[in-house]
Amino acid sequence: MLLEIPLNYSEGVLYRQLAEHLEKMIRTGSISSGERLPGTRELARMLRVSRCTVVAAYDVLEENGLVKRTARSGTFAASPLLEGRSSYKGKGDILRFDTECPTRDLLPLRELSELCRGLSLSLLGDALEGSPTEGLPSLRHLLLHHAVLRGIPAHPEEVVVTAGGKDALSTALRSFREHGCSKLWAEELSYSEISSIAENERIPLRTLPLLDESTLSCLDALSSKDVLYLVPSFQNPTGRTLSHPLRQAILSVRRKKGFFILEDDSYGELRYGEKSIPALKAMGEGEGVVYVGSFSQALFPGMRLGYTLLPPFLKEEYLRISSLRQGYVSSLVQLVVARFLEDGELAAAVERARTILSVRMETLYSLLKSHFSTVPLRKPEGGVFLWFPTGKTDGSEAALLAERHGVRVAPGSRFSLRKRKIAAVRFSITGVPDELLNEAVARLKKAWGKIL
Repeated sequence: MLLEIPLNYSEGVLYRQLAEHLEKMIRTGSISSGERLPGTRELARMLRVSRCTVVAAYDVLEENGLVKRTARSGTFAASPLLEGRSSYKGKGDILRFDTECPTRDLLPLRELSELCRGLSLSLLGDALEGSPTEGLPSLRHLLLHHAVLRGIPAHPEEVVVTAGGKDALSTALRSFREHGCSKLWAEELSYSEISSIAENERIPLRTLPLLDESTLSCLDALSSKDVLYLVPSFQNPTGRTLSHPLRQAILSVRRKKGFFILEDDSYGELRYGEKSIPALKAMGEGEGVVYVGSFSQALFPGMRLGYTLLPPFLKEEYLRISSLRQGYVSSLVQLVVARFLEDGELAAAVERARTILSVRMETLYSLLKSHFSTVPLRKPEGGVFLWFPTGKTDGSEAALLAERHGVRVAPGSRFSLRKRKIAAVRFSITGVPDELLNEAVARLKKAWGKIL
């Protein structure tokens, strides 16, 4: 390792300067936990200081628990952010229900590999020439057809390609703000990053209770200067789906009060059964709903590609902001996804993902219901999230107990936009394969047996 460390040779105690700078690098992760630091003689030569200076600096770091030293192997960083994150000492890997990274069986790897091998030089040349900010015309046409399959009567000029759902949400919020909207409203339990996105776009965020028939009246507080953010299908984090009558009631209030809806439908295609509830955008709402779809959640997490349907009054501002941010989504990625749609592979990939996820969710739900029979679980109708109430125990404490037994779940407080303690945890089923679900729940039984 070659370290270049700024030392002021004319001011201050050199070993303390060196120790403090190395501490910053270890604590921030610039030097990874477990990474070997240079030997004392080697580092002294690099920095033009005495070996005693380096030894004294390493002594300080060791006293503070930031390095580990062995007589034969040398000195190694020990980041407090990473060391001791899990006290799990059992056999087997950490089983992660806290991540949305999909297992390989959910990804259309073979189809994508064959598609990429079949791309002609002419197509590749066209793709590498770049793209308009709104996306390649061929992909936008295919996305329009895809939206039609979701029941959405979109116009060709509404479709804009995005670098995933988060990019669309962020740029849409900035566009709404430029349009004169003054507040964003979201349910108190919602996608955890929406608050950071709102803060970054400098639009104040207000919270509502989870929407149902009993809380619908809270929408009367909204006006034509407001935007309501909703994940109506298979919501993150609760897995809940708004019923068709409730969707109609929300849209009725929207028409009366004049606010806008930002509909995040990232999981909408991952339903388990044949029954489909239409997107809000599909229910005759035109300019009142801005729709965001994404292929990043299960099918193309590394490609970061999605799309949004924008009404004319917002599109010009959206494209202006987008052009100043990332310009356009990789034209090569757009080409691959366009061919994937054109060849009919997306429908097959979505259907396979639905099948795998529905079996996985049913298995996890049944196992949890069997081992924790008193917990009031609700099985989602689709998507990847299962909400698990933890009774009188805070979800953060329950998550810590689970991790000590080799299972990671997301504490409910992570999704509280009011930063409250929540007596629940969220399971994401994308990252743990079917054959390990029995093992996972057996570990949770040991972890939670006394609190549930």
